[in-house]
Amino acid sequence: MQISTSQGAERCYRLIDAGCEPHRELDAQYSSLDDAIADAIAWVEPITESNHPAALIGVEVSTTKGGWRTCRMPGPLLCPLPR
Repeated sequence: MQISTSQGAERCYRLIDAGCEPHRELDAQYSSLDDAIADAIAWVEPITESNHPAALIGVEVSTTKGGWRTCRMPGPLLCPLPR
């Protein structure tokens, strides 16, 4: 899903860590929210502890003025499966 601004510029997404800073390992700009979340899920899957700080990932979207706005606060991306 790409968001266009009134000026025609497309917005992009980036992943943030538990401290609301750009994610060190997943430092990229994504053209869609789905692509960003998919990349984050693939990166988090090997982490077995759902409360591990590295498993808390959020998303920011670019603004029309060149900044970033949080659109998903850092949190777990996967729910533990029942055993």
